[in-house]
Amino acid sequence: MSITTRQRFPRSARIRTSAHYQAVFSEGSRVSGAFFRLHLAQGEAFLQPRLGIAVSKKVDKSAVARNRIKRVCRDYFRQHQHSYRAAEYVIIAKPDAAKALAVNFRADLEKLFTRAQSLLSNAAIGTMHGSPENGAVISRDP
Repeated sequence: MSITTRQRFPRSARIRTSAHYQAVFSEGSRVSGAFFRLHLAQGEAFLQPRLGIAVSKKVDKSAVARNRIKRVCRDYFRQHQHSYRAAEYVIIAKPDAAKALAVNFRADLEKLFTRAQSLLSNAAIGTMHGSPENGAVISRDP
């Protein structure tokens, strides 16, 4: 079975460098769930949602189990990224994730990303900043 362009998770949608991970951790917000902690950072430079995943050996010593967790997270994000605002998201797995089923992962991820979208400011939607017709927030300074 061939993977179509729509099903892929391209390199441009991934956070790959340590510097980008550190920037999200230091500048962003975070939301916690039962199995994951989601860190997010927004900025005008982000053209699309990007994902980074961290699963340490504290979660599970088995590489197979850690890779399973990452695979489920990537798949969830790949299927839903079109509905997320442009920002950088980093998923950190908690130790309880090693014992959970993929269905529980997806439910927890759905809750986290829903909460994360409400944290992101409306001014960062798309490329049309500043216009109230486009959903931008107007500051009300006295």
